[in-house]
Order: sequence, then structure tokens, then C-alpha cells
Amino acid sequence: MIARLFIGIPVESATVGQVVKTWRNDLLLNHSRMNWVKPENWHITLFFLGNQQISSIALLQRLIEESFCAVKVFSTQVIGIGVFPGQSKPKVLWIGLENLEMLMPARNMLGELLLKNGFAVDKKPLKPHLTLARMKSPEHSTYFDSFLTHNRQFSFGPVSINRIVLYESILSLNGPVYKPLFVLPFEIV
Repeated sequence: MIARLFIGIPVESATVGQVVKTWRNDLLLNHSRMNWVKPENWHITLFFLGNQQISSIALLQRLIEESFCAVKVFSTQVIGIGVFPGQSKPKVLWIGLENLEMLMPARNMLGELLLKNGFAVDKKPLKPHLTLARMKSPEHSTYFDSFLTHNRQFSFGPVSINRIVLYESILSLNGPVYKPLFVLPFEIV
């Protein structure tokens, strides 16, 4: 059997949730035909693995444990918004996260172990972000540009980074469902 897999860090924030709820209710902003990501799906993608054999899950669990066993719970700031690939043709609205340096040695180790074990991984540097919405076609670019400019450095406050998850991404008519297959809690300091 095959499963569509990725490894990520879930991020939960009531503050971000309240702000995004306000944005979702903004009729002018939503003329951009935004598909908003459910808060329970907010995460930092460390590695997208794509379609993998179910039998590889035990190996992936071991590689995650080996790489992240010493990572401790920490807080970071959620700050600023942006778009991918660029403001002229935005497809994804995201918010940024600062100071994830504590994760980088473990992420790098996991990337090397994944490669050594035959998994294809993207070697691009990590750009930590939470995808808030996917955009079909912005219709009110002046309003959207003003929205981006006004919120570019908006501070959403702190969030706790406390676990890593191996997810299965199940595509459905109501959007993707991210099913945790393995969760490794970080060590509490």
C-alpha cells in the first residue's frame, strides 16, 4: 500500500486563530478567492516525502527518533505575512516564524539519514512558515497589496514548538486531512 507522507512541526496559536478568523471574514480580502487552511492543519513542513510504501513508516519513525531525540521544547515568535511565489502572482498566503535555529541540527541530520535510506528530499533551505490560505486568483490586487503592506511585520506573539509528526496527507473534497502516523514529543526543559 502507498501513503502520501510528510514530516512536520504542528503549530497551534489561539492568537493567530483569532486574527485569521477576522481576515477570513473580510469580504474584500476574500474576493481574492482564498481557500483558507484549517487551523488544525497549520504546520511547518520539514520534509515532503510524497508517495511512499506503508512499510517504510517504521524506518521513518526510527530516523525521526534518532534525529530529534535531544530536541527540547522551546518558544518562538510568529511574525509577519508574505506570499509565494511573489506579490505580482500570489498563490500562497503565509505567516513567518522566527528563531528555529534549535531545530536545524536535527533537521539536517534527518535530511542526511533520509537520503542515505533512499528517500528523495528537497535540499532547499528551510523557509519556516505556516500556510494560511491558497489563492486562486486575486481580483482586488490594490486591496490585497495594502493588506500585505499593512501586516508585513505584524506580530502574532509566541508559540510553543513541542513535537514533530510524521503525517499522512489524505486528499478529500473538503481539503486535505493530515493524519498523524507518529508523534515524537520534544523533551520538556
